[in-house]
Amino acid sequence: MKHFFLLVLSVIVFISCKNTPENNIKEIASSYNKKGAFNGALLVARNGKILYDTVLGYSNFKTKEPLNSNTAFYIASLAKPFTALAIMQLKEQKKLAYDNPISLYIPNIPEFTQKVTIRQLLNHTSGIPDYEKEMPNVKNLTNEQVMQWLATKNSLNFSPGEKFEYSNTGYIILAAIIEKISRKSYAGFCKEAIFKPLNLNRTIVYDTTKPTIANRAIGYNKNKEPDDYSILTTGDGSIFSTTKDLFIWEQALYGQKLLSRKEMENAYKTATLNDGSISNYGFGWNIKEENGQKIVSHTGGLNGYRACIWRNLHEKTVVIVLTNQGDAFPLQEFMEAIEKEL
Repeated sequence: MKHFFLLVLSVIVFISCKNTPENNIKEIASSYNKKGAFNGALLVARNGKILYDTVLGYSNFKTKEPLNSNTAFYIASLAKPFTALAIMQLKEQKKLAYDNPISLYIPNIPEFTQKVTIRQLLNHTSGIPDYEKEMPNVKNLTNEQVMQWLATKNSLNFSPGEKFEYSNTGYIILAAIIEKISRKSYAGFCKEAIFKPLNLNRTIVYDTTKPTIANRAIGYNKNKEPDDYSILTTGDGSIFSTTKDLFIWEQALYGQKLLSRKEMENAYKTATLNDGSISNYGFGWNIKEENGQKIVSHTGGLNGYRACIWRNLHEKTVVIVLTNQGDAFPLQEFMEAIEKEL
């Protein structure tokens, strides 16, 4: 009888350990790491409870310095939800309106852009050309240089509101609007309005002031050759962070510490184009419906860095992944494997 009881108990323990989402996610991360396809940080949570949180690999492949929970990664376009949030904070303070033309805030903006609205910048429906398509490898590129480049253009790519076309330039203009209204640098505004209230001590905007970032991951290409962070534009990128800081920020988006719930809902509304059709991008978030549940997400990638945040707003589930191995990391495949366990 004793042996039978122990056998049953061992089977129960085996089954419970084998089939939990936490263990399955752990196995996925470990498997990708072992085959050299995942070097980075992963955090998965539901309803405010962390299900899985790990770092695997190196922050510096040359010295073999291991990653740790405080290692900061460049998050590339994951900065866009931060920029959108800052704009929404200013709107809630009645310092701007989404449907006002950007020329109201930046009078010297090129004439062909003057009728573009803040909403259209947020939604990527402005028609403003994306600088990355023409200046993809300019080292230490700044917002000022991008604005100078924009001044050499003569027209929009299409009429504002006609269609969706991703534009990093648009989010640089949003950063300029934030600076104009707040009379602070983009970095200064984000620190005071977002990072500091949440104690995001490992999150920083890396701009032309070139602040020192201790304990940060160096970017690498698929051959493990250095492919580090190289531009200084803000609004569209230039934020370093950790999975834990991003989780704290993500959780705050459900509360009212940074923004009212009513205002926050605007971020998760799809854009309506001029012809009445829908674009699945809100204010800094990609948006889709799955089985009646709203999923919002954003990815980021530059040089040797890849980043992703995926959120199920109904279940309050979040997946955050940061890596410093560039194209060696199969982001979409990895995320799909994780999502199947949720």
